[in-house]
Amino acid sequence: MSKFKILALSVDGRPVTREQVQLLARIADCELLCPPVESLGYFRQPADRDQLADWVMQNAASADGFIFSLDMLVYGGLVPSRFIEDVGPSLEARLELLKDLKQHYPDKPLYGFCATMRMSNNNENEEEKLYWAQHGTDIWSWSYFSDRYACLHDQEDKERAEKARVKIPETIQRDYLSTRARNFSVTQKVLAMVEDKIIDRLVLPQDDTAEYGFNIGERRQLQSWVARKQLHDNVLIYPGADEVIYTLLAHQVQVLEQRRHNSVSPIKIAVRAHHPSALAAMVARYEDRPVMESIHCQVDAAGAVIVECEEEADVVLAVHCRGKVQGDWAMQYPLSEDLGLDDEWLAKLQRDVREAHRPIAILDLAYANGGDPELLSVLEDTSNVRLSTLQGYSGWNTASNSIGSLVAQLCFSVSPQSQAHSTENSREQNRHLLAIRLLDDYLYQSRFRQILRERQQSLSLADGDIELLREVYLDTARQWLQQQGFTDVVLDDVYFPWRRSFEVGLSTLLTQTSRQLSVEASA
Repeated sequence: MSKFKILALSVDGRPVTREQVQLLARIADCELLCPPVESLGYFRQPADRDQLADWVMQNAASADGFIFSLDMLVYGGLVPSRFIEDVGPSLEARLELLKDLKQHYPDKPLYGFCATMRMSNNNENEEEKLYWAQHGTDIWSWSYFSDRYACLHDQEDKERAEKARVKIPETIQRDYLSTRARNFSVTQKVLAMVEDKIIDRLVLPQDDTAEYGFNIGERRQLQSWVARKQLHDNVLIYPGADEVIYTLLAHQVQVLEQRRHNSVSPIKIAVRAHHPSALAAMVARYEDRPVMESIHCQVDAAGAVIVECEEEADVVLAVHCRGKVQGDWAMQYPLSEDLGLDDEWLAKLQRDVREAHRPIAILDLAYANGGDPELLSVLEDTSNVRLSTLQGYSGWNTASNSIGSLVAQLCFSVSPQSQAHSTENSREQNRHLLAIRLLDDYLYQSRFRQILRERQQSLSLADGDIELLREVYLDTARQWLQQQGFTDVVLDDVYFPWRRSFEVGLSTLLTQTSRQLSVEASA
């Protein structure tokens, strides 16, 4: 029987935002109860929100707490939130479910998160209003330079904003601004529910952002409201999106543990920076602040703490970069500077991985949208080093996606509470999640996605060809698992959750290698 059952709505049905978070919960011997994946919409198609509301109320009594993507509850998903045509009052009415839950279950923690509508600097409309294909970069420039002018009052910024704006048809300008205003109004209603003690903890992540923009102007207004109401302990605002369910899960489990045991110690994380000066200067792609600040935000969100001395830490977080500017595997942006691999830092990492005398995890930030194959290849090739001995690894999509998901995993796998009651099952569940992150962030995102896309193009195949994915990736990935010591993790199949090559789905399972798992399997 699980320690706690937490009922959750994820931002969508992709494995990385649903199934893998459920696996994270199992590391802590908890259950994350989510709607069936087919109930969560599909890419641009919103979920049936009435059906989800019914599902929540039907299952609420058995839950110890709640974590909701309010984008899913209100809009039917994060992607649909950017273009769904519902009017404001009908959207805001969907928040009434939260009041009903709090009225019926006042002592159960209720956490929520909803993203500030993003600003993408491209002409890709897969996840945007259709007119983004023609006007995306102009809308971004209009947004960026308008907000920069509002902050710095540089006349050149005003001129650049106007130059971009006049390229955009007025009907599109009005539509875009009205959509932003509608979503911002929903967020304001959500904030009021924090003040009214309906939502106990709220994260307002900044999805795909920059230093300036319409979204940053909205963020400043939200921060001002939080400061005025003195709700800093209840409302967190920082870059991110898909990883927030991970950190809120980590925090809520700690709250539930504290209620049960009266005292819970947060995990202590020591940051070991690769190229410290470069890392201190890095502002990650698609984010608005120094990456070290993002690390502190995510650690705080998960309920952990950062310590200076590695000897005092429960886990060492080795943060990898190659310079102060990230590359990007998905967008094919190379490193603009490359400081290489520091021999001393690398040797220490190799020793720690090989000897496993302290928990160590790798946060791989050299690139967005994938890990650094050079770093992982060096570790793979080191005698007596197996990546399966890592406590965790992440190089997933944006920096904050990687940071938050990894910190949450560490909260469950190395906390004093988990170590005191650790079972072989929880250790294997952690190794299972580690294997998935390495198969995805490293093998797929940084290596095989490029090969796959080149093959698709040469064969004139549509993006997201499943048979080609299996041909290119599956056997090599299976062999790699064995070589790196993941002998109990089986990669059964691969698929594309949204029929595109940007993200991959991995059908994995654990073999019955321990008595604990065998007992559970027969129960």
